[in-house]
Amino acid sequence: MLKAYGLKTHIWNNNLRSTLLLVAFPLLLLLLAYGIVIVFFGVTNNGDIESGLRAAARSMPVAIPTTLGLAGGWFSIAFFGHQKIISNSVKSRALTISEEPRAYKMLEELCISRGQTMPRLNVIETQQMNAFASGIRDKNYQITLTRGLMNNLDDAELNAVIAHELSHIRHKDVRMLIIAIIFVGIFAFVGESVVRGLFRTNLSRTNNHRRSGGGNSGALIFFGFAIIAISYFFAMLIRFTLSRKREYMADAGAVELTKDPDAMIRALEKISGRAQLQDVPDEIREMSLHNPKVGLAGAFATHPPIEKRIDAIVQYGGGRRGTQSAPKSRMAESMKSNTSKTDQSNKPRLTPWLG
Repeated sequence: MLKAYGLKTHIWNNNLRSTLLLVAFPLLLLLLAYGIVIVFFGVTNNGDIESGLRAAARSMPVAIPTTLGLAGGWFSIAFFGHQKIISNSVKSRALTISEEPRAYKMLEELCISRGQTMPRLNVIETQQMNAFASGIRDKNYQITLTRGLMNNLDDAELNAVIAHELSHIRHKDVRMLIIAIIFVGIFAFVGESVVRGLFRTNLSRTNNHRRSGGGNSGALIFFGFAIIAISYFFAMLIRFTLSRKREYMADAGAVELTKDPDAMIRALEKISGRAQLQDVPDEIREMSLHNPKVGLAGAFATHPPIEKRIDAIVQYGGGRRGTQSAPKSRMAESMKSNTSKTDQSNKPRLTPWLG
């Protein structure tokens, strides 16, 4: 992969890597289809593994277009309806400027400063402190904030969080992540629901095959399930790979936009321990500002620990720990002061930040 220098080329490099990883999904879909066909032959026929594999291979010219067609239909529905699905799953609603002028004007000013189309602003009515960006196209991008976030952060901190989420949109990584989530949803649906239903429906027939001497049928079914599990595992691995570095990049983008690394540090410190969104799908948590869930010994963590993110801002973004929130009357003056300070220190140091 090309070596990246500076934030802009890191964004290009990350998008190129993400695109190459997404190319692997159609190949994994075909592997998934092959596994399903093997399971089907194992359930409906009393043959050995070799004959089952040959029969499955002969069926692939029919299975391939069927699989790709169904996947395309799924993707089309999710592509056009994902925002409604996301809003319903987290119970968010759109905000107007009259309801929340502070956050609305911050988002508007950040977008104007970069000549960017303004995404829609949403709210989740919870006292937990979190946020996420979503969307695939300019006209349907959204930034969702929790009520707790808006109530507990001062102006500079809230501005930094909004800049962080806006950076996800500017870097295009939110688009890549949602596409990856859609593809993994296909694997989850097919691998867990369809195959499970197929297996249960034909379980009695499979037992009859075994009693009549068709023990190899069980081995064929097991082999097919192993292929399905492998394809699902690699699909999940690709999804986690896409999300590993995106938070560091968005933190760097927030510092670049606001010129206030201290505010980003204070915001991260405040949300630590108060970011858990209840009854929210894992896919949404993966897109959030912070996801406390780390999985098995951190192996499936979607976000770097907050301490590491703060360390990166301190080391490479010119931030300081333990700073106090500026009084509102002094906030504009403080941000101007931070602009001149960080202009000299942040830009040359973004490369080691992002690795």
